[in-house]
Amino acid sequence: MALAVAALFASGVAGAPAASAQPPAAQAEPLDLAFGTQATQSSTDYGGTADRAVDDGTNGAFSGNSVSHTTEEAQPWWQTDLGSVRDTSRIVVWNRTDCCAGRLSDFWVLTSDRPITAKTVDEARAQPGVEAQHVGSLTGPSVALSVQRPARYVRVQLAGTGYLSLAEVQVYGRETISPSPLAQRWVKQNPFGLFLHYNMSTYDNQQWANPQAPESEFAPTAPVDPDQWAAAMKSAGMTFGVLTAKHHDGFALWDTAASTHDIAASPYHKDLVRQYVDAMHRNGLKVGLYFSIWDRHTGDSLQLVQQQLTELLTRYGPVDYLWFDGWGWQVPYSVVPYAPVRNLIHRLSPNTVVANNDHNGTLQTSDVVVYEVPVQGAPPTTNTRPVDASDTLDTNSTWFHTTATGAPRPAAEIADILKKVNAGNGLYLLDAGPDLAGRIPQDYLDRLAEIGKLRKS
Repeated sequence: MALAVAALFASGVAGAPAASAQPPAAQAEPLDLAFGTQATQSSTDYGGTADRAVDDGTNGAFSGNSVSHTTEEAQPWWQTDLGSVRDTSRIVVWNRTDCCAGRLSDFWVLTSDRPITAKTVDEARAQPGVEAQHVGSLTGPSVALSVQRPARYVRVQLAGTGYLSLAEVQVYGRETISPSPLAQRWVKQNPFGLFLHYNMSTYDNQQWANPQAPESEFAPTAPVDPDQWAAAMKSAGMTFGVLTAKHHDGFALWDTAASTHDIAASPYHKDLVRQYVDAMHRNGLKVGLYFSIWDRHTGDSLQLVQQQLTELLTRYGPVDYLWFDGWGWQVPYSVVPYAPVRNLIHRLSPNTVVANNDHNGTLQTSDVVVYEVPVQGAPPTTNTRPVDASDTLDTNSTWFHTTATGAPRPAAEIADILKKVNAGNGLYLLDAGPDLAGRIPQDYLDRLAEIGKLRKS
């Protein structure tokens, strides 16, 4: 979970009886044709690879690892291949913003349905089929240009000598992306769930645990009781839960072959993901798992993510809901690409709905759009895209139960937010983190039951 501070298309899901209200008409959004495409550039400096400019991130700070960077040279260029000739109408070029914004000036944006092979601007503009537009300077972080013809290749090139740095290049046309029927059904059939932030952070007594905390620190003071968690969900009228299988510190609540930083190396030893899944099934509840792409212990790599997701999606039976964090805003899509992960999930577990907390607010990288309510507020009730509104029951807005955790918020307040979120095509994922004993504290149990009674009244 990003404190203070997922689009898989499939059909069919086994779930609770359909809600009486029908899903609203799906709200389509423009499809960024450049996202995840094969980008190249004339040179690379400071690790600023070309694919950073098609990673769905407009963060212009170079320290965020999402800005491309060439060497200082004559007429440096950046280019991407959309994969096929696409109907394009608009290109948005995003600049670096932490420094040196003035470097992106006196440049050309070229589009063509054929490869742009020329090295100089004049030669590229003279190629048959090339449309070229000149930009003198930017008055803000980005500039949007209209395109008059279909294109496959998009190039940005300086007219003079210098460095070329790009935060993002977005290409839009008539193609749109709409919510999947699977995601729409999931949200309508599962309007209320319990977020279970329980992991090394609980014992390290901070919201983001030290990634070097010893495995021995994960030591529940009593037998962990996932059946208690399930009973709490049912008392509140919830239909699913989401357990933090791995948070940003990298500690895994299952015996993973990808790392030794896991529960098998702790005094607890048992596979807590298995215990949780079994308890959920015993109680007729659906299974959700939280997984942080950002791994501050083992490191960020596609191989690690794919290996651990394969374990989670093949060992425990159906995973109904997969909640990603740390992706996009911390680990760029240029480091862990979206498409290979999407394809893996679709192949292993096609009925899994993905919520991706990448802070981009788009269906391009998520089945449902995630809102962190303590930071962003609740989603608008006029929303028609499927939404996950994640919130804390704690008055102090802590996710993991620590010494900073306060009393639970009033039941009436939670019930009111739930009603509004559901009216806006959203599910409400309410967090109540288990304590050092691995159990939800009694005052939180009582409040969840009170919420359940209010919903029935």
